[in-house]
Amino acid sequence: MASHGVAAAVAVACCLALVVAEVPIPNERQLNFMDLEMSQFMHFGVPTFWDPPVEYLHEANPTYHDCKTTVIDHSNQTAGYYPCLNPNVFQPTDLNTEDWMQNSAAMGMKEICLTAHHEGGFALWPSKYTEYSVAASSWRGGKGDVLREFADSANKYGIKICYYLNVQCDGYMTEVNKSTPQDFIDRQVGMVKEVLTEYGPVNRFWFDGTSNLPKRTDKNKLWQSVYEAIRTVSPDTLISSYRGDVCAAKNGATLYTNTGPPPNSTDISGCTAATESGNYFHPTEMHGVTIQQGPDGNTDSAPTYWFWHPWACAKNVSGCPWVGHGNASRLFDSYLFTVGRGAVMNMNIPPERTGRMNASVAQVMHDVGKAINDTFRQSVVQANDVSGPCKPGLVEFQVPEGSASFDYVMAMEDLIQGQRIANYSVEFKRRGSDAWEFLVPPVVPHNKSLGDRPDGHDPRDSHIGHKRIDVPVVNTTGVHNVHVKTVRFNCIRALAEPVYLRQFSLHKKTVPWE
Repeated sequence: MASHGVAAAVAVACCLALVVAEVPIPNERQLNFMDLEMSQFMHFGVPTFWDPPVEYLHEANPTYHDCKTTVIDHSNQTAGYYPCLNPNVFQPTDLNTEDWMQNSAAMGMKEICLTAHHEGGFALWPSKYTEYSVAASSWRGGKGDVLREFADSANKYGIKICYYLNVQCDGYMTEVNKSTPQDFIDRQVGMVKEVLTEYGPVNRFWFDGTSNLPKRTDKNKLWQSVYEAIRTVSPDTLISSYRGDVCAAKNGATLYTNTGPPPNSTDISGCTAATESGNYFHPTEMHGVTIQQGPDGNTDSAPTYWFWHPWACAKNVSGCPWVGHGNASRLFDSYLFTVGRGAVMNMNIPPERTGRMNASVAQVMHDVGKAINDTFRQSVVQANDVSGPCKPGLVEFQVPEGSASFDYVMAMEDLIQGQRIANYSVEFKRRGSDAWEFLVPPVVPHNKSLGDRPDGHDPRDSHIGHKRIDVPVVNTTGVHNVHVKTVRFNCIRALAEPVYLRQFSLHKKTVPWE
C-alpha cells in the first residue's frame, strides 16, 4: 500500500530538525576502529585444557577459569596451585597461530582479542611479573611463548592486535600468591607495560568488569596506574569496552554520543549511556554469538562456552561427550544484527586444545566470510558520497530493470563530520506507479533497549551510524516480489546539517548454504 502523505510528513519533520552548531567529532583511531566491523575474541589458556569430573558436566556454565570454583575436587589438575589449575595442564600439541590468522582473515576479521591473561591470571607469555604463566608449564620445556607467536603472525597477516588482560581479576595473585594491594597493582601494571612494549603494536585493550583482587586494594588507584601506563607507553592504544575510548552498546548501537568519559584521556570513569545531547563520541561494540553456546552449541541460551570445550554438553539431554558449535547461517545473522546495527561485532571463536582452529569451525568461518563478501561487496545499485540538507529524497536512484530483486537496504553515514542523521526512512515506487511506499519505515520513538547480544527481535534504533542494514518490509525477492522502479532515502530528523551519507545501496543475499 502507498504511504499516503509520507512526503508531506517527512518534509515537516525535516523542517523541525534539531540543527546544532557542533556535534562531537570522532578521532582517527575511533574511525579506524569502526571500519574494522568485526573483531574476534579468542579465549585460550589453562581452562581450554580442563577436564571436569562427570558430575560437573551438566552445570549451567561448566568453565573453570577464575580460581574460585572449589565445590568439586579438582586435585588431579590443581596440585600445588589450588584453587587455580596447575600450569602443566596447558599442553597444546600443535600450536599454529598462522592457522588462526588464515581462518580469521577468511571470515573478514580485522582484529583479534586474545586472552593474554584471563580471570585466573595465567599468562600466555613468560612475564617477569607473575609465576603463573607458560614459563611454569612443561610445554616446550618452559620456553613457550604464545604471545610472541600470536603477535608475529598477526603483524604478518595485517590483523590488529587486541588483548584481554583482566587487571582487576587475577585469581592466582589473590588466592595463591597472596599479593598485597600494592604488589598486586605493581604486577598488573608491569604486565600491561610488557605486552605494550614487547608484543605489539597493541591496537586495543579489552578490560572486563569481573573482579578478584586482594582485600583493601584501591581500585581507583589500580585503574589510574593502568591508564597512565597505556597513555604514556602507547598513546594510540584504545581502551574498551566499559570505559575509555570504545563503549559497549547500551541503549542503541548506532548512537555514539554520550556524556563521558572523554576519549584518549586518563579519566577512569565508566561509559555513560548514549544520548543525543552527549558531548563525547564513542564507537560501540556488541557481542555476536559465541561459537559454542547453548545445549546444542548453536543456540542463544545458556551455557556460554568462552573457551573451547570438546565436552560441551551442559544441559544436553543426549549426554556427554558431545561437541556442537554455531553454524554459518547463525554467524551471518549475527553480522546483520550487530554490524548492521552500527556496532563493531565482537564474536568469540577460540582455538581448540591442539592450538589450532577446529576444522569444522574453520569451514564455517570461510563460509561466513564468503557470504558477507558476496552479499555486501557488490550491490544491485548504490550511491556514494552524498551530502545535503536533511530532507526527503536526500538520495534517489533508479533500479535497473531486470535487477529489481534484493534482500537488504544498506546505509552508511560519513562520520568524519560527526553523527548527524537521527531518523530516516526508505521509500520506493513500483514499476507502473508514481506512488511512494515504505521500503523501510521511520522508527517510532520507544523506550526499549537493544540487547548486548541481539538476535533480530530487538527494536530498531533510529540512527544510521557507521552501517545500517535493513530488511525491506515488502517482498523484494523471490517469485512474488514487487518490481521496484525507484528507491529514495529520506532524512527525517538531523542533529546537525548538512548530513553526509558515505553509501546507500541495495544488496542481494548470496550465501553458500542456500
